[in-house]
Amino acid sequence: MSSEFDAQQSESGDLQSRLESLERENERLKRRMNELIGPDNPGFDAIVFQRTLQRVLLLLMIPIFLIAPLSLLPQLKVVSIPRIDLAPGFPLIDPGGLYSGRPGLGFGFISIGGLAVGVVAFGGAAVGLVAIGGGALGVLAFGGGAVGVIAVGGGAVGYVAIGGGGFGRYVLAGDGRGRAVLSRRRQDPEAVELFTRWFPALKKAFTGPMPVVPVDKSGWE
Repeated sequence: MSSEFDAQQSESGDLQSRLESLERENERLKRRMNELIGPDNPGFDAIVFQRTLQRVLLLLMIPIFLIAPLSLLPQLKVVSIPRIDLAPGFPLIDPGGLYSGRPGLGFGFISIGGLAVGVVAFGGAAVGLVAIGGGALGVLAFGGGAVGVIAVGGGAVGYVAIGGGGFGRYVLAGDGRGRAVLSRRRQDPEAVELFTRWFPALKKAFTGPMPVVPVDKSGWE
């Protein structure tokens, strides 16, 4: 009887030892998961992320798609834009250099041209507080290549950079470099928190950590 009891105690001790070992391994894996990024992150779906990013970029680039045909209207003489000067030589709207005296160069509060310089600038190359164009430089910059405080484009450089490729302080891109990056290869917590708040659809790319089942050892005491 005593030997049978000792055998049961031994089996119980072995089982408890294995459970404790599994708990330690579980904790180690939980800590390790916090270090995993990019393709190695089991809680991140890079394909869903890329699809969602493409939709976000398409939405943000709508101004370019809308403004591009509108910028041609004055040159085609479809509409006539009267000259209104906010200051000498600084018109409210300058379409394609019509009032700047330099064909193709837009200069005004709202400027449109091959090269556009203004508070709000639309052009092949645009410089302004809000700049929209093939190449854009501004506080808010939208373009094929964009540089700004907030930059959105195929290639974006800014304090906040959003694009196919990006470089900045906070970066949302297919591939990017910066202090806090959310991309296929990096999911920095600071960037994840910011961009999932701005664009909630990005949360779909995060499948969540693996569940951890706590072990109740009260039955072994």
